[in-house]
Amino acid sequence: MMKVIFKDNSCYEKQLIEKGLDEFLMMENAGIELANFIKKKSKKFKNAKILFLLGGGGNGADGLVAIRHLKKAYAYVMPYKKNTMFIKQEQILKNTGFKFLKKEPKFKDFDIIVDCVFGSGLNKILDENLQRIFKKIAKSKALKIACDIPSGVGQKVCFKADYTICMGVLKEILLEDFAKEFVGKIKYANLGLKLKTKNSQSFLLEKKDLKLITKKTNSNKGDFGHVYIFASKSAGTLAGLGALKFGAGLVSLVAKESFSPLIMLKDDIEAKVSAVVIGMGLEDLSILKDERLKNTPLVLDANCFQSANLLSYLDREDVVLTPHPKEFSMLLKLCFNEDISVEEIQNKRFFYARKFSSKFQCVLVLKGANPIITQNEKLFVVNCGNEALAKGGSGDVLSGMIVALLGARFNALEAAKNAVLAHALVAKNYEKNKNSFDALKLIKGLKCL
Repeated sequence: MMKVIFKDNSCYEKQLIEKGLDEFLMMENAGIELANFIKKKSKKFKNAKILFLLGGGGNGADGLVAIRHLKKAYAYVMPYKKNTMFIKQEQILKNTGFKFLKKEPKFKDFDIIVDCVFGSGLNKILDENLQRIFKKIAKSKALKIACDIPSGVGQKVCFKADYTICMGVLKEILLEDFAKEFVGKIKYANLGLKLKTKNSQSFLLEKKDLKLITKKTNSNKGDFGHVYIFASKSAGTLAGLGALKFGAGLVSLVAKESFSPLIMLKDDIEAKVSAVVIGMGLEDLSILKDERLKNTPLVLDANCFQSANLLSYLDREDVVLTPHPKEFSMLLKLCFNEDISVEEIQNKRFFYARKFSSKFQCVLVLKGANPIITQNEKLFVVNCGNEALAKGGSGDVLSGMIVALLGARFNALEAAKNAVLAHALVAKNYEKNKNSFDALKLIKGLKCL
């Protein structure tokens, strides 16, 4: 089942307190979960040397609990103000005879380094000393684990984790594009009770959520839609092949030529059309004025975001927009007359995706390292893709995949969710050098699903 995303821990902690779990017990559960994960990972080392880097707040206190349950670890406390909970946990540990390191350790001597310095409540720039330490740790070969959130994530220098153990709930900041390089693999820790998520609106999609076109033995090509593509020869062919490999019954490219004999070439829409994708490399956007598109499910991409004619499609629930950040900047200019830079968008992807979807009815796919799919109040994120997709043509294939699902009668939100998830999973499944990946390998990889 898809995982629920929250902005912070407050909702979860409130529910725990209502059920009788106080802060002390929550911290104990958090520390046990962290310790158990470290124990599991330490098995790959012979007599693993484990170092905890501790702050003076709740994150550091979680680390102190984990140390107590591990029994064998080292701890270096940073010179920050200690809160009451940290002091209590520190004293409990000292009572067991545990000795804290007096001076900064040599990080290269450790097999596992655990970041318990700052949690999600950090609202200041990391000091120069901690930045220096994190730079040293980044150069070490140690397995790096962050408790709840890598300290300083979103800043120029932060802790770069191989794993992040997310305490209680999955937090939005861990799924921002700028965080992807630093959070590593995200693992979830239960603090004592299952969270009520009946009214949740934000979700992380996982492999098990994927739904594909299902073909029965007595079906024919017409059962799975005839999709049309308005794009340039190259981009249109990639989109067309993506649509075919993803299950479309018939694919027509409105262009003079293509580089595949599998795609039909048309001068215009000639027959009953199930869905249409428009925009990739397309110079003539007059099709956006065509009345025949009035009741046809659409994917609008690339050059479409340069045309004000796009605005007439934004309040249709059967339309999917697929901008990358620069195109999204153009879209925001058209919609709100605001000049929002790509950098600003990338720093606040969730904010701007929600801002757009709160006003318009269409589905938005904001492409990036962790694509965001939104419609109205619903928001979905896919974080299983990787840098292999950072190649020209990947977005063209995605548009073809979405239109294939639209043609097969998926609604627009389901088409976008499943195509984006499948797109990412193909890249994840690619085991060779990521630099060798390209759009044709992406299309070929769809068979692995």
